[in-house]
Amino acid sequence: MESSSLTATDANKREVVNLCVRLLETLKLAGAAGRDQFLATLAPYGTACHARAMVNKGFEHEQFPHGFANRMPWDSIEAGELEEGLDGRPTVLIDRDLAMVWTPYWFTRNGALTHLGTNCFTLIKAAWDESLPQKVEWKICGLTDTARPPTEEDKKRLGKE
Repeated sequence: MESSSLTATDANKREVVNLCVRLLETLKLAGAAGRDQFLATLAPYGTACHARAMVNKGFEHEQFPHGFANRMPWDSIEAGELEEGLDGRPTVLIDRDLAMVWTPYWFTRNGALTHLGTNCFTLIKAAWDESLPQKVEWKICGLTDTARPPTEEDKKRLGKE
């Protein structure tokens, strides 16, 4: 069985994956510009849940949009200090105005691989701006992720030794 519904097209899949990638790419930015672009990908309400027991943290939870955005050190990082990327091909499921993107990821700080895991993004397609009801777009309304320390094999495979 293919990992998408009959109503999903390749263009729709690219659109939702690109939005998830855009969220991750904002982490390379610093200051207000990075934070603003990060917030632009998020729905006005939602949640982020992080299962981080394997990197010596517990379960973390933030509300969208500001609680989630505020966890990032936008004003204390340099541009390019943080980077998160996809590790492999995402699984994308779409049913009309609901999408899910499941993808392994890696995370670096100053070029060093600090952890990796799996992201599960939930997206909704809606008219988010009441003043522009004709403007329908995807926004991320949920993110759940895991994290684990990298192995030497992970570092070698990702070229982040």
